[in-house]
Amino acid sequence: MNHRKSNAVTFYTHLGLRSKMLIIFILILVIPLSLQGILTYYEFSASVERRSADYSTQIVGQINRNLDRTLLEMQRLSLMPLYDTQVLAIVKKYSQPQFALTRPTLAEMEKMFLYISGSAYNRSEVKGIQIIANNGFIFTNVDSSMMNFYADVRQEDWFRRVQVADGAWVVIPQHQPNYYNESSSQVFSVARMIREPDKNDVIGMIKIDLKLDVFRQILSNVKFEEKGSMLVVNERNELLFEESSSNLEPGFAKTLRDTKQPNENAVRDLVLNGQRFLTIVDYSDYSGLKVIDFIPVDSLLSETKKLRNFTIVIAVIFVVAAIILSFIFSYHLSSPLIRLKQKMQLLERGQFNQSVPVMSQDEIGQLSRGFNRMAEEINHLIKEVYLIGLREKEAELAALQSQINPHFIYNTLESINMKALERENYEVSDMVSTLGQLMRYTVDQYDRLVLLKEELASVGSYAKIQQLRYGDRLRIIFDIEPDLERSLVPKLLLQPLVENSIFHGVGDKPEGGTIWISAVRFSDDLLLTVRDDGIGMTESEVERLRLSLTSPLPDGERKQGVALRNINQRLVLMFGSSYELQFDGSPDQGMAFTITIPITERMSGDVQNSAG
Repeated sequence: MNHRKSNAVTFYTHLGLRSKMLIIFILILVIPLSLQGILTYYEFSASVERRSADYSTQIVGQINRNLDRTLLEMQRLSLMPLYDTQVLAIVKKYSQPQFALTRPTLAEMEKMFLYISGSAYNRSEVKGIQIIANNGFIFTNVDSSMMNFYADVRQEDWFRRVQVADGAWVVIPQHQPNYYNESSSQVFSVARMIREPDKNDVIGMIKIDLKLDVFRQILSNVKFEEKGSMLVVNERNELLFEESSSNLEPGFAKTLRDTKQPNENAVRDLVLNGQRFLTIVDYSDYSGLKVIDFIPVDSLLSETKKLRNFTIVIAVIFVVAAIILSFIFSYHLSSPLIRLKQKMQLLERGQFNQSVPVMSQDEIGQLSRGFNRMAEEINHLIKEVYLIGLREKEAELAALQSQINPHFIYNTLESINMKALERENYEVSDMVSTLGQLMRYTVDQYDRLVLLKEELASVGSYAKIQQLRYGDRLRIIFDIEPDLERSLVPKLLLQPLVENSIFHGVGDKPEGGTIWISAVRFSDDLLLTVRDDGIGMTESEVERLRLSLTSPLPDGERKQGVALRNINQRLVLMFGSSYELQFDGSPDQGMAFTITIPITERMSGDVQNSAG
C-alpha cells in the first residue's frame, strides 16, 4: 500500500503544472457531480421502492380482506342446512345403514334441489353446492347432465381434510372434483361436516364449490407490474389462485410459485436467478390464506432508470464541458509560466538576452516583469564582466609588451646566436633561434584568434626548446588534417597543455615519453587533442582536477592546474558553456586533454564560420 502511494506521489510530482491544474480542475468538477448523481439516483430509487411497498401492502391487504368477507359468507352459507328440519331429515334418512343403497325419491330430490338453488341464488361466484349424504348420494343445484350423483368422493384428498376438521369449516385449494362430468373444471371450495344438532352425529357433508372468477373480480382493478405475479395460497402454501404478467416466463412463474413464504405479514427482498423481487405477504388469521405479491424491482425502477439515464447523459455532457473548460483555463493559466520556464532554461544555457511578454497584471505578470529585469541585469552584468575580463587581459598583455622592446630582445638574441655560431655551438644557436620565434609569436601578435598552423608552429618552437633540454627522452608527434590549418583557434591554447604534459606527465619518467598533438574535424566542430603516455592520474586525482576548473581560486594562492583553469575559462567565455576542456587518464597510462571549438576560417582577411 505504501509502495503504491509512493508511486502515485512520484507520478504526481513529475507531472507538469498544466497537467496538475487539469487534473485538479477535473477532480473538483467530476467527483461532486458524480457523487451527487449517484446519491440522488439511489435515494430516489429507495424512495420509489418504499412508496411501492407501502402501496402494494395496502392493495394486498385489501384483497385479503375481500377474500375474508367472501369466505365468511360461504361459512355462514355452510351452516344454513342446520336450520331447515326437512333438509336435515332427508340427509339424516340417507345416512342410516338401511338406506345405504336407496336412491332418494323425486320429491326428496326436488326439495333438496329447491333448497340448494335458493341458497346459491344471485351468487355468481358459486359454481355449485353439494350436500353429500353418508350413503354417497350427492344433492346439488348443478344440472344433472353435468353431475355424477354417485361419485365415490371418500378417496378424495379434500374429503379426508374435511373429516379431519371434524365439523369445522375448511378451505380446500384448487382441485377438480370427480363428481363433475367436465374434465377441466378447477374450483376451490369451502366445506364442513353436517352434524345432527341433538346427538352431534355426522349425517353428511356440505361442500360449496367456488369459481376462480372470485379472485379475478377482486383483482380486476389491480395492475400487475411487468414480469410480476400474485398468488393466493393456504397455510400449507397450496395454490388457490395465481395471476401473473403476460411477460413472465412460465418456468419463472413456477419458480415463484414454489417459493415458500412464512405465515405472517412481511415485506422482503427476494433474488431468483439474478432477478430481484419485492415480495409482499399478507396473512389472514381468519381464513389462513396468504396473498403474495411478487413485484420485480426492475419494473418499479423503470422510470427511475429513465431518470438515471437522463442524468448520466446530462452528467457526461457537463463533465465533457467541464474538461474542455478545465483544459482551456489550465492552458491559459499555465502558458505564461511555461513560457517563463522555457526562457529560464535558455538563460541556464548561457543565452542571457531573454525576455517574456507581460500579458497580465496578476502574480504571473509580476513574475514575468521580475524575470525580464533579472535577465536584463544578468545579461548586462555578464557583458560587463566579460568585457572587463577581456580588457584586463588585453591591458596586461599591452603592459607586458610596452615593458619589452621587441627589437632590443630580437637583436640581443641574434647577437647571442652569432656568438654561438662563431664558437660552433650549434645547439645553443638552435635554442636561441627557436626562443626568438616563440617570443615573436607571443609578443608581436595582438589577435585573440590565430590560424591553427601558427598556433602549431608556436607549439613546435616550444617543443623544440624542450627537446633540447630532454633530448631523446621527449618525443612529440603531430597529427593534423591538412584542410584544418586555416581554422582559427584562440592564441596560446595548446602550449599550456603541452607544457602540462611535459612537466606533469612524461618529464618525471626516467625513460621519458611521447606527446601526440592531433586536430580533426567532427561535423562543424574542431577537436584538438594533446595526449601523453606519462604517469597519468588516479580517478580521485582526475576528479579533483576537474572540480578545480570551476571552483574559485583563493586570492594570492597559486596551485597546480591554474593554466588548465585559464584555458577552460577562455573557452567558456568565447564559445559558451558547451565548449569546455575535457580530459581523462589513468595511472601509468597517461592523460588526454581534448578541446572542442566551432570551426571558423580566415579567408581574404575576414573570419568566416564554416557552420553558418
